[in-house]
Amino acid sequence: MLFDGTAFAPRSSQRYIAQLDVSQANQLSLRVDGDIISCDLQYADISAPLGKLPVKFTFPNGWVFTVERTVSVNQWLASNKRSSLVDKMEANGLAWLLSALVCVGVVLSLYFYVLPWTSDKVAKAVPSHIAVSLGDKILQSLDKSWQESKLSAEKQQKIQKRVSQHLTQLEALPYPIKLEFRASDMGANAFALPGGKIILLDDMVALAEDQQQLDSIILHEIGHIYHRHMLKKLVHSSLLSVGVALLTGESSGVVDNLAGLGVFFLSNGHSREAELEADVFSKQAMLSLYGTSQPLAEMFERLQEQYNHDVPEWLSTHPDFEQRIQAVSE
Repeated sequence: MLFDGTAFAPRSSQRYIAQLDVSQANQLSLRVDGDIISCDLQYADISAPLGKLPVKFTFPNGWVFTVERTVSVNQWLASNKRSSLVDKMEANGLAWLLSALVCVGVVLSLYFYVLPWTSDKVAKAVPSHIAVSLGDKILQSLDKSWQESKLSAEKQQKIQKRVSQHLTQLEALPYPIKLEFRASDMGANAFALPGGKIILLDDMVALAEDQQQLDSIILHEIGHIYHRHMLKKLVHSSLLSVGVALLTGESSGVVDNLAGLGVFFLSNGHSREAELEADVFSKQAMLSLYGTSQPLAEMFERLQEQYNHDVPEWLSTHPDFEQRIQAVSE
């Protein structure tokens, strides 16, 4: 049996039209440029078959012969036990399906178990001064579009003092809490930053009918700090972005956009879980401080009225308000 292919002389890139004679048992004979180069099969290095890539025969004296995959080549490889595991799996539909399922299972396991576990461990390992510095830089960036609070210094100090008193009755937190008051046209909102800073917008203060309602929102943000949600989200999103980039295998504009969109959707799920966790913290704190969590439910109702947009839950970074109101009211 003769295989038609291409030969390369030792330490040379010059190509030769050649034939490989495999008709003799345990013997290879390369016919190239009028010469015959032979060797025992056991001394030849034959590349493992992979997909449709050419098969490479390397002779002990340095000659290399390459041949495209054909039926006869595949039969010879199989008869000489040179078929690779990949070849066998490609030829076996069940094995291919099982491999695909295993791959999907590994990816899902990494996302649902390994990624959250890693994010949690990394977030807890970040030194406090780094988390505080990161929060400062984020606030500096946000201040480019925000304004100074219009609340009086007296009112700000009153809220600060009340929160400081609450903190003495709560579980120990990973960072000291510092309230920052700002004004913005984005409506009633509050944010927790890495390192213990809580941003309270003027509209949120105005939305609260009494101090209990306002405290319930501040305690919700303290819940984010208690669980280190902001750091976890930063680590989670960073690892997820790297993972998506590795899976796509390229960095073209289209792929980058799709990858970014996928990371956005997946990170939203992570954010909704964090919001519910912060809700539980606030509810328990309100029960401990005021004996009721109803002010938190009332604030969610007021926020629901303000943000009454038809945004699907899967597109929102926060859970459905009805779900949250029911949970904190029970």
